[in-house]
Amino acid sequence: MTYPRLLGFAGIAPFYLSLAAVLLWPQSQLALVALVGYAAVILSFLGAVHWGLAMQMDDAAQARRSYVFSVVPALLGWLALIAPFQPALIMLAAGFGWVWLREYQNPPVAMPAWYRQLRGMLTALVLPALVLGAIFSG
Repeated sequence: MTYPRLLGFAGIAPFYLSLAAVLLWPQSQLALVALVGYAAVILSFLGAVHWGLAMQMDDAAQARRSYVFSVVPALLGWLALIAPFQPALIMLAAGFGWVWLREYQNPPVAMPAWYRQLRGMLTALVLPALVLGAIFSG
């Protein structure tokens, strides 16, 4: 297994550890803070990947679009941090799905195919944790 795959799959653990805490201790605000906070950080990280790709683009118009796209995940993450838990988790799930959909439908030229494949698998693991967290946060 390559380092990106190993690290990517290891990065799923905090989602499910936080979700387990939400399920085991339904009154725990800390468990929900952990789930929302980690998801917001990782969503922001996904935006940063696109910022890095934009810096490598020769086409100025495409680079501008990628720069704009790259900051939206961080803004969604920030909004989630100040929203009530259930809407925050729904917003984060939508953000992860939206970033994946853009990468799938319109991948930047510099984005390696292995990265898109890995992101698809990781997103498929992240979304249930966020949706279940939203369901059980109420």
